[in-house]
Amino acid sequence: MIEIQNNYFMCSDFIDDWVQIGLPAKAKVKAEFGHLPLDEQNRECEKEAVNLSLTNIQTYPYVRERMAKNALALRGGYYDFGKGCFELSEVKSIITPPIHR
Repeated sequence: MIEIQNNYFMCSDFIDDWVQIGLPAKAKVKAEFGHLPLDEQNRECEKEAVNLSLTNIQTYPYVRERMAKNALALRGGYYDFGKGCFELSEVKSIITPPIHR
């Protein structure tokens, strides 16, 4: 993901759409970790993609409703094959509905 140019188009619409979803993770990693070697940027991008997925799933109304009632907990995982370790993160807050006036 880090190595793919922003204007790069793939041969499959499905793959292209899937990669496009991760571009905010790439932008955040480039901004915060652009000074790191490429392999470390890739690892940070993988982790940030998990965080982005946790954020995106909260845009579904039924997910927000269940979280607001403490009936659903969101967790994301990242497995580092090289180190053989698993990192688990949990969403502690939810996206709140807009205030209507």
